[in-house]
Amino acid sequence: MNVFKEMSLSIYSYESYREFLKNKKGKVFGYALLLMFLYFLIAWFLPGMISLGLPSEMAREIRENVPDFELEDGRLWVERPFEIDADTTYIYADTGESLGDVSQIAQQLAPYQTALLMDSSQMIVKSQGSVQALSFSALDLELDREDLVELIPMLYVGALVGMVFLYVWITALFFLGVLFVALLGMIVATTMHYELTFGQLYLLAIYSRTLPLLIKAVLSFLPIHIPAFWVINFGLSLLLLALAIRKMKEQPAEGPYNAPPMEGMGQ
Repeated sequence: MNVFKEMSLSIYSYESYREFLKNKKGKVFGYALLLMFLYFLIAWFLPGMISLGLPSEMAREIRENVPDFELEDGRLWVERPFEIDADTTYIYADTGESLGDVSQIAQQLAPYQTALLMDSSQMIVKSQGSVQALSFSALDLELDREDLVELIPMLYVGALVGMVFLYVWITALFFLGVLFVALLGMIVATTMHYELTFGQLYLLAIYSRTLPLLIKAVLSFLPIHIPAFWVINFGLSLLLLALAIRKMKEQPAEGPYNAPPMEGMGQ
């Protein structure tokens, strides 16, 4: 059966789950990788690339919005004061005056999660609740606005490399989540008096993750936050698993994957 057809059937055709049990492990593994690639493409890669924009557009934005600056011999010069105040992020640069005491600045930065402040000799960075000062003389770096523009291709290369590692990471988490669904599926199968091996439940759990991941990908484009969405996420997989098991129980079929109802339980 075509993989994309299986994705469609896994959402609404519960009787198809019996056929999924006949798939070889290699095909199921490939299905999982393709499913995660599509989810990654929709929820992570496309939004990330859209936010970066084209390299030419980023270069234009830098030249139009970032004031001319030069960092040389441990001193920073900025053409004019520069400030960005965007919700939880704050950026400020003014080489015409000193930033002052770091402890006082830390109090002023309390409303922000991340911040970057610069004067002619130092930068003050706030990240993960920590505020630190760093002298430009310690950086041993020379940089100006055109150098920043020339670094844009490297930014995209770094972003692509980071995306690869992100795909590997979320795919590993996917298989861990499937393990969680399969373990709970054992309870569901026992409650429904239907015998399936853990390997079969793990395979079915992979297909049951299709719809929740699709919903999660769509929600990533919408300005909607659902509290404790993970409960809905895994709960939906368990519901699909339970519906598939009920279909198997109602319509027993011959074959190596036929699992008869458990006897002597609740009877």
